[in-house]
Amino acid sequence: MFDSRGVLFWPVGTGDSTTFVVREDKIMFQVDLRHTAKSEDDETDCAPIIDHLEENLPEVDGKPYLSAFALTHPDEDHILGFAELLDRVTIGELWFTPRVFREHDDDEDGMCEDAQAFRDEAHRRVTATIDAGGDPGSGDRIRLIGYDTLLEEEHYQGFPEEFFSVPGHVVTALNGEELEGEFRAFIHAPFKQDDSAGDRNDTSLVMQVVLGDDPTGGGVLLFGDHKYPTIRQIFDVSKENGNEDNLKWQILLASHHCSKSVMYQDEDGIEVLKKDILDDFERLQVGDGMVVSSSLSVPTSNSSGDNPPHAKAKARYEEIAGGGFLCTHDDGGHSAPLQFNLDAGQFVLDDASSVDEPHSSEGKSALAAAVETARGSDETPSEKVGFGQWS
Repeated sequence: MFDSRGVLFWPVGTGDSTTFVVREDKIMFQVDLRHTAKSEDDETDCAPIIDHLEENLPEVDGKPYLSAFALTHPDEDHILGFAELLDRVTIGELWFTPRVFREHDDDEDGMCEDAQAFRDEAHRRVTATIDAGGDPGSGDRIRLIGYDTLLEEEHYQGFPEEFFSVPGHVVTALNGEELEGEFRAFIHAPFKQDDSAGDRNDTSLVMQVVLGDDPTGGGVLLFGDHKYPTIRQIFDVSKENGNEDNLKWQILLASHHCSKSVMYQDEDGIEVLKKDILDDFERLQVGDGMVVSSSLSVPTSNSSGDNPPHAKAKARYEEIAGGGFLCTHDDGGHSAPLQFNLDAGQFVLDDASSVDEPHSSEGKSALAAAVETARGSDETPSEKVGFGQWS
């Protein structure tokens, strides 16, 4: 599964784990991680992703070698298992966004252990980079992602600008290797706190990843767990700055595991569809784009207060996605990723990664799981899920 350039979306329950194969069998870029204890049981549909990475990554100095790891934000469903990954695999470079941790600076109890492990490792690498006065070498490398004033802060003074990216920047290197023509990541967010349109939880790393050099051909859009206000701002800023090509997509990873908060807003107690964001998604779709929900089976309806995935969001995505809507636990083989191979600049779903009889993580058919789960209205959840609430 790692022998073709492309992208893999792993079935990890309701959580994110995305692997980009930038160069066959050699350069892998991992975005987020959710390795659950139950994934070690062959009967479960959740993939033991660390096992797969350890078995398939190239070896350097006798140890599996992952070129780079980026964290969109430190919720447990995006970072679970990181300490184990760090122990079993050499990670050449980390992509670190300090703002996503700021809410927890005085409250370590608010972070899971793997989020703390990531932050500690990131801080170690920041120090190593400053001490080196430049490139500290593989295993110590880090890409700092933030905003213009970040390098003025005491902890980051002296950090080399070549390893620092802000929204609007393009990154074409991974772990010290220039990959222009093979890899391109455009950074859209996070914004500075004062410039954020949403609440403080809307701090996820957002990027368009292209396995090539032309964003107009469309890439993979990753929005973390952002909601409508910040996504709206990203589209507006991109249009204002002439960067809309960097929002073109062939694959859209549904934000917050197919949450309806992307396109529905509470206005005076009424849930309102924000069609403008759907129009923008549809307008910037390249060809027959595909929407992927990294989640358990999407129910046919939701009750008030249900966490994602949301049936209403799926229905809206199905209306705009020319290539269809896919769910990692409905449309993939047992514990196998949805694999899209790159063919002449187009992401093509590998037939071997899909099945005719979709199933849920509990071994039920998707239909049976949906019937069992569906029970009531689609009202806006009464409790929001953010940092420190691991869903």
